[in-house]
Amino acid sequence: MPAANPAIHQERRKLLIDATITAIAEFGLAKLTLAKISSIAGLTAGTVNFHFDSKESLLLETLNFVSEEFDRGIAKALKNAGPEPAKRLAAIMDASLDPDITEHRKMAVWHAFDSESRGREDYQLIRGTLDQQNFKLILSLCEDIIHSADKKAEINARAVANAISGLTDEMWSEILFAGEDYDRDDARHICRSFLASIFPWCYAMPKERATSDSKDAITPIKVTRASLDDADKVSVLFDLYRRFYDQEPDLILAKHYIGKRLETNTSAIFVAWGADSQALGFTQLYSTFCSVDATPIMVLYDLYVDSNARQLGIGRALMNRAMAYAKESGASRIDLETAIDNVQGQSLYESLGYVRDTGFYKYSLAL
Repeated sequence: MPAANPAIHQERRKLLIDATITAIAEFGLAKLTLAKISSIAGLTAGTVNFHFDSKESLLLETLNFVSEEFDRGIAKALKNAGPEPAKRLAAIMDASLDPDITEHRKMAVWHAFDSESRGREDYQLIRGTLDQQNFKLILSLCEDIIHSADKKAEINARAVANAISGLTDEMWSEILFAGEDYDRDDARHICRSFLASIFPWCYAMPKERATSDSKDAITPIKVTRASLDDADKVSVLFDLYRRFYDQEPDLILAKHYIGKRLETNTSAIFVAWGADSQALGFTQLYSTFCSVDATPIMVLYDLYVDSNARQLGIGRALMNRAMAYAKESGASRIDLETAIDNVQGQSLYESLGYVRDTGFYKYSLAL
């Protein structure tokens, strides 16, 4: 077999590692097979074997990937925090909630290797010493903070360090099961409240934050079908959506396209509104047909929520409204596509019952 292009080789290794992360989250280690991993990656089992000697080497590389990513995140947080112990300790706890390195699929990898008997030896080989070093760092920072206030007789540094480690472990377990619905802001609030309770001379107690229920009561999510009167507000979101996919800003194009869709009724656009009639997000569906089923279907092509309005359930509300519309229209199903690395989107879709297609390839012909 000819040598692979180094860039392609590296990209496929990353793709396979990401597919392995997904597969571990879905099946666990015990039921994991190369066939499942290759199916998720959209590659053949032979391709997997070309890039990795065995399933075991792929699994170890996956654990190495999430491990090194986490360590880099902690190192970066410590560098930005500077030398002050209190700031460094808070930075470690904040980094432990970073959504990029602690999204729920990666939490599944940590959990699988740590809890399943076949993974414990591998886990200890890769993480054992590093976990001990991280604990010693937290313990050292607690000791420095306590020493600075001459509180050694009143506060046990090891007990506090153990509590911080236990709090982090608990939050990681919650992320694993809550997925994208996990409230990281609430978790950060708990961490800061804990630090302020133990070390009040270093940390101020954060203000009580509204619960999710009270937040929803203050800013209810209202979803309506867009009309021509809404074209300008939808166009602003549509332009942001296209920029998210690396298109150049072009509000004129966005207004023309959205206006044409609404004027000709060639798509169905639903908008989520805030309490002040601000457009917070939208979804757009196109009606088409499935020849095999001989039925009409819907293609959900666009879904976008303003960056300042995320984690409020807006994406879910828009998806639910789209599903209701599709049913009302007599469609037999809704199809959608998403980027391989759009983990949050995938979690949302799967939680709503969408099933990933592993039986077909997607092709496009640029004209």
